[in-house]
Amino acid sequence: MGDFYVKPPPINFDKIYAQSNCKSPIVFILSPGADPFNDIATLTEKLGISKFRYIALGQGMEGKAANTIESGAMRGWWVLLQNCHLLVKWLKKLEVITENLTKPDKAFRLWLTTAPTDGFPLGIL
Repeated sequence: MGDFYVKPPPINFDKIYAQSNCKSPIVFILSPGADPFNDIATLTEKLGISKFRYIALGQGMEGKAANTIESGAMRGWWVLLQNCHLLVKWLKKLEVITENLTKPDKAFRLWLTTAPTDGFPLGIL
């Protein structure tokens, strides 16, 4: 049938950004070997975004992640939380945090990466 049906289309991060806003997280559901970090970092450079924070989630990172999101929303940072699937129990708190961002800075973006998991809240998606 050809490569068109076998290979996934390339991700256009410019289009993703153009369709994003400060109130809706951008979620990447990862496949083996996939990591959008470099593409997001490249986009920040291209757009001149100097306020980019990222956290690789794991045990004990819940507080740091929450604080970074809240600070980022007020200050217009881009925040990337990697490996959200490692803190499935905390994701409900993340959903509450995102719902309570009433007046985030217009430059704020929340990027999330996760492996497929049943525990990812639909409210974030």
